[in-house]
Amino acid sequence: MAFVTTVLLAALQAPPAPKTAAEFLAQRIEERQAAARDLVARFVQTYRSGVLRRTLVERGEVKVKRPGRMRWEYKDPEKKTFVSDGRRFFFYVPADKQVVVREQDPARSLPALLLSGRSGLLAEFEVALEPGSPGRSRLKLTPRTPDPEIARVLLDVDGEHRIRVIEVVDAQGSTSVFEFDDIRENVGLPDAIFRFEVPRGVEVIAG
Repeated sequence: MAFVTTVLLAALQAPPAPKTAAEFLAQRIEERQAAARDLVARFVQTYRSGVLRRTLVERGEVKVKRPGRMRWEYKDPEKKTFVSDGRRFFFYVPADKQVVVREQDPARSLPALLLSGRSGLLAEFEVALEPGSPGRSRLKLTPRTPDPEIARVLLDVDGEHRIRVIEVVDAQGSTSVFEFDDIRENVGLPDAIFRFEVPRGVEVIAG
C-alpha cells in the first residue's frame, strides 16, 4: 500500500507532458539550466526606456550557483555589484557609497528564475514559438496573471538549449535585454563569492 501511495504521489507531482512544440522547448530549457550546478558568463545589458526614449548599455560578468545564488559584476560604464546569497539581495554602487539590501523574492527576479534552473515556466507563463535567428530558437513568455512589471519575455536559446538572450518588456514599453556569451558551466564556483561583505563607511539601505 505504501509503495502504491508513493507512486501515486509521484505521478501527481510530476510535470505534465508537453502538448506543443513551445511547451517542449520550455521544458528542455528548464532541464538544461537545472543540469548546471553553476555557470559563468559575460553579459551585455541594454535598457531602453519606453517613456524617456533613452538607451543604456552596460557590460560585465555574471556567476550563478544553485540554489538561488547569483553575482553580477558590472564593469562598464560604471562599476556596480549585485549579489544574491539565496536569502537576500545586495546592490552596491561604489560611487554612491550605498548598499541596498532586501529580502530575496525569487518570483520577482526573472533572470534568477531563468538562469538558476528553477522550474515553473509553464505554470507562470503561456509560451509560444517565434522566429529566431540562425542556429537559435525563440520562445515568447506571457504571464498567466497580469503583471505590471512584465508584459512579455523573449528567450533566445542555442542548439543545446542554453539561454543566450533574455528580453523583458514591461507595461510601459521599456525593454531590458540581457545577452550572454562565453558561457561556462559546472566550473566549481566557491560559495564564498556569493557572500557580500559591506565595505566600511558605506551606508546600508533596506530596500
